[in-house]
Amino acid sequence: MREMSDAEILQEYNECVMAQEFLAATYYRVAVEIPPGQPQLRYFARGDQWVPRGDVLRCVIHDCGSDSGSQAAIEIDDQELSIEEFGRMLTTYAGWGMRICFVPEDQLEREPEIEVREPNDEADYCRDWDE
Repeated sequence: MREMSDAEILQEYNECVMAQEFLAATYYRVAVEIPPGQPQLRYFARGDQWVPRGDVLRCVIHDCGSDSGSQAAIEIDDQELSIEEFGRMLTTYAGWGMRICFVPEDQLEREPEIEVREPNDEADYCRDWDE
């Protein structure tokens, strides 16, 4: 670089930026889902935390009640994670995005149909939260 002119350095930099933009525009990602019956998590001893083995997690949300300050627990396979443990596990994907799709517990292995629209407050109100 010492022997390069400012124009040459700028040209190299611009080519690098264009290559990065091209890679980002052409990147196609396939999320890996661990097959049902296989463990979705593994324990990472050096980090003292659970980590996902794939990119998709099937899990069930449990209400722990008033004893835990109404914190939820997340069950993945047979492992129950506190909100803190679940949050720590998510840090393995820090910088990524995440979509959450709520499905009935007995439909965890099915890909639901997703409709992008505003909810109809009457028709889409499927839970009895007011009781």
